[in-house]
Order: sequence, then C-alpha cells, then structure tokens
Amino acid sequence: MNADSPRHPTDRLTVGRLTAHGAASHEFRPRAEASYFIRLQTERGERILWSPNLKQALIDSRSQPQVGDQIGVKENGIDPVSVVTRKKDADGRITDERRYDAPRTHWVVERREFFDERAAAARALRDARVHPRQAIRDHPDLLGAYLTLDSAAKIAEQRIEHPQSRDRFLALIRETLAHATERGEPLPVVRLRERDSAREPPHPAERESAPVRLR
Repeated sequence: MNADSPRHPTDRLTVGRLTAHGAASHEFRPRAEASYFIRLQTERGERILWSPNLKQALIDSRSQPQVGDQIGVKENGIDPVSVVTRKKDADGRITDERRYDAPRTHWVVERREFFDERAAAARALRDARVHPRQAIRDHPDLLGAYLTLDSAAKIAEQRIEHPQSRDRFLALIRETLAHATERGEPLPVVRLRERDSAREPPHPAERESAPVRLR
C-alpha cells in the first residue's frame, strides 16, 4: 500500500438484494470448516460471500438489513495475516501444505442507502472548499471527523515548522478520515508522539517529518 494513501487495494463493495444468510460449512462442503454466508442477488447474478465474521458484521450493523433489502457488503482489507492451507486425502491425511500471506478482512454489512450516505459524506470531507458547518449540517456523522481535523491542525501548527509539511500532514489526515467514513468504520485515532522534554529540541529536518501514528 502506498505510504501516501490510507486506501487498501482489497477494499470492495458488493451490492445486491439479500436473499439468505446463515451458518454453514464453507461453500456447503460436508467436510469444510464452519463458516457463515450471505447470499445476494446482484445485477450480475447470484453471489455468495463467505466468512465466519459475517455473522458478527450483521449483528453490529447499524441499519439492520433484513432478507429482501438492497444491501451492501463491504470488504475492508487490513493488515495481512499468515494463512496455512492443507489438502487431505480420502483418509484425512495431509498430502500438501502451503503457507502464504493474505489480507485480513473487516466486514461491514449495511443497507445500500447507508453506503450511499457515507460516500456523499466522504466527498464533502475531502473537499476543503466545503465549510465544516455546512458539511456537518448535511452529514451529522462528520462532526467527529472535523473535530479530529481541527485538533490535528492545531498540533501541526505547534510542531511542524514548514508550511508545506503541515499541508501534507493535514491532507493525509483528511484523506484518512474520509476513507474511514467511506468504509463505514469508526474514525481512526490520530496522535503525535510526545517528545521527552529532557531531550534537545529536534533538528528542523526532524521537525518537518514529525512522527504520526494513525490507527
């Protein structure tokens, strides 16, 4: 992933009418591990999504979609995890084992209008020409994002000497908040690490790239 952007290449949204969901063995295979499925009727035909975490995503859903609703299932890729796959013969003996890194997925399942609203809110947040007051009036959920952006601006003013570096820092914070809004996720916590007061003041070049931790 590009260090200048919080976007992840595996993010994707699948939209369709919810026709069924429930616990089942993966891909309905008798010997497969227990999992959870969501069946959608999309414009391109039926689509079945699988993950044990889909059940919790439905429980946590803010819009609580029901069978028959038009919904979106958002797959938000996060840090990769090491995965081991094993093939077994008819007697259950392992015949092949492979290890590879795969992106873990954070699932968000909501009615389609939820994602439409989040996309519109993210566009407003990305556009620095939109006054915060107007953006919050149109999209109340953006209040937290603008409070975070305002705090980041104050911190940058105090700790980042060069205007261009401040602008880059704030642009990254704005995009991070907009992307979290678009994903339907909680807003990330933005922190600048505290410097030990007993240490010498930072060199200007070090100040220019003040360490930032985004979550």
